[in-house]
Amino acid sequence: MQRNILTIIALLIVHVTMGQVRFGLKAGFTGANMKLDGPAYVADNRKFMLPAFQGGGLMDIPLTKWLTVQPALLYSIKGYRTRPESDAGNWYFIARYGYNYLELPVNFLYKGKVGAGKIFAGLGPSVAYGIGGKVSFIKDGTKSGTAKILFDGKEATASSTDDVHANRVDIAANFLVGYEFSPGFLLSAGYAAGLLDVSASENTKQLHRSFNISFGYLFPRK
Repeated sequence: MQRNILTIIALLIVHVTMGQVRFGLKAGFTGANMKLDGPAYVADNRKFMLPAFQGGGLMDIPLTKWLTVQPALLYSIKGYRTRPESDAGNWYFIARYGYNYLELPVNFLYKGKVGAGKIFAGLGPSVAYGIGGKVSFIKDGTKSGTAKILFDGKEATASSTDDVHANRVDIAANFLVGYEFSPGFLLSAGYAAGLLDVSASENTKQLHRSFNISFGYLFPRK
């Protein structure tokens, strides 16, 4: 295992020194959601997608003629919306949970020539670091209150406020497909499945889920 890791690192260094790396930017729409489990969610089955944003910089590093590795550093918003069943008397009650992350995905992509560009598909892991977030409560069409998402890993107590306590680090598995146009423009669609429980509570389990559609551009090699 260590020998394989060292081999991959060596290949990356060789390609970097040969000037094969391209840098780029990407941004797009994210449809975020969560897989919720625990006693607190038994009555809460009206869960909705949270429209959100993801964007940042990326690198494209060719390893072989067909295989590239594409690390990126992104600002990502994850979370979900919900309308609790327990609030049956008010059908307009909505809560929005927005978790803000700095995310580092590393995707391994297969690229094949199609038309004037290349089609690509691949997968890889990502590590996300929580930097903040907010819960918004909307009732009868107006904002009725907000709370913070605290990445402190602490269990909420009976005397605590409406703030949501979460674990700071999340790890996910990414899957994506897309097309690279000949001038360097990118169009991709992907899905990310969180693997770590981000809830700080022992009685609940929260796993991020999201799909995304992104546009990007890879600058030409110098």
